[in-house]
Amino acid sequence: MKRPPRLPTLRRALLCHVLLAGLVTVVAAAGAGTTAWRTSNQQAARAALQVSAAIADAAIASLATHDFGAPGGYDRADVLDRLQPFVLSGTVYRVKLWIVEGERARILVSDEARLEGTSRDTDSGPLRSIGSAGQRIFDVPDDVEHRYETTRQDQLLEVFLDFRDAARNVLSLELYVPAGGDAAALQAMTDQLPLLVAGALGIGLATLPLTVAASRRTRRTAERYAILATLAVTASDRERRELAQRLHDGPIQALSAASVVMSLDTMTLPGVPPAGSRTLAHNLVRDSIRQLRTLTDDVVPDPIPAADLAARLPALLRPAVPEPIALDVRVAHHDPGADLNDDHALLVARSARELVRNAVRHGRPARVSVILDIGDTLRLTVDDNGAGFDPRRGPQPGHVGLTLIAQAVADAGGALSLRSSPNTGCTATVQLPLPRSPHQGA
Repeated sequence: MKRPPRLPTLRRALLCHVLLAGLVTVVAAAGAGTTAWRTSNQQAARAALQVSAAIADAAIASLATHDFGAPGGYDRADVLDRLQPFVLSGTVYRVKLWIVEGERARILVSDEARLEGTSRDTDSGPLRSIGSAGQRIFDVPDDVEHRYETTRQDQLLEVFLDFRDAARNVLSLELYVPAGGDAAALQAMTDQLPLLVAGALGIGLATLPLTVAASRRTRRTAERYAILATLAVTASDRERRELAQRLHDGPIQALSAASVVMSLDTMTLPGVPPAGSRTLAHNLVRDSIRQLRTLTDDVVPDPIPAADLAARLPALLRPAVPEPIALDVRVAHHDPGADLNDDHALLVARSARELVRNAVRHGRPARVSVILDIGDTLRLTVDDNGAGFDPRRGPQPGHVGLTLIAQAVADAGGALSLRSSPNTGCTATVQLPLPRSPHQGA
């Protein structure tokens, strides 16, 4: 029998493993990068607020003594002198001092003189909550007002510090604080990414043997079931050929003879009285019906309840053993606590019939003995005194049914064993573990 082609399961499994390991590495790196970026930005925002709070403590108290709403109420140079050290030291990149005038806000003082006099509505952007006191932090937007900060837009955070001057005018000191979040995130990724990638790849390599082992098991299972499927088809073809042969040699021949007898009903047959022609035809038809019923039972056997197995087993096996081969069937039930269910009974019946047919077909014995012993373990023994075979060479080709029975028994948790030698017959044994009935004590 031709062996099914080897399935490329291992190659696919290795490819899937590599792709999955790569995907895990990419996802882990992306997740780590996102986390590092978010954490760094949060830390940058906290740092910006801390810097702004320190500047507020140092500068706003002195700024609040002026009247920024009155002409000559403040000295621009003096205001810049108080804020310029923070700019020169790099603590802040730019400063703007806003005053609220009705529904608009105007820049009074900035280290970038070209911004002074710029005004905006207070109902848009960060100025919407100006005068609410406290600290507010924002990303630097890309607009005309911030045209002088666009070169460092992604590196700055703008912080508003609201206060009131001596005349109770609403003012807000806007500071542009270097964020450094992206740089910190990049540094964190530079430090951590190699370790992360190495860890993910290490896990992939460590689990590779498991993938290979699982793939090989899967491949062996697939090949085994492919072989069993081929055997099942072979067994089906064999059953059809045997069925056709039995129909030809049995009912078809008998019905043909009955047809001849009925057509010659008015003629005298040698050795048959004229009145007995119809009786002979009737007997032929009756025998054909009996043979057809036997064939029907063989093709589609009725379910066998466990309670009826012992009584029905001899009748089930008898058609498989032609005359003059002797058939001996014995059933012993030693353990009332053993739970023999209908599935066990059907498996035993099919196994016994296949083993008996196999013995008759290949061994050509004079006797076949079947012993069913039901105890804590079910044991079915089929023994014959036929030709046997050499166990070192295994059964001869054509024993397809044995392979199928062995697999069915194994799937039920049991085992099929064969013991034989040339010219001494063969003994086949099926063993199945049986659970105990729940109502039986230990």
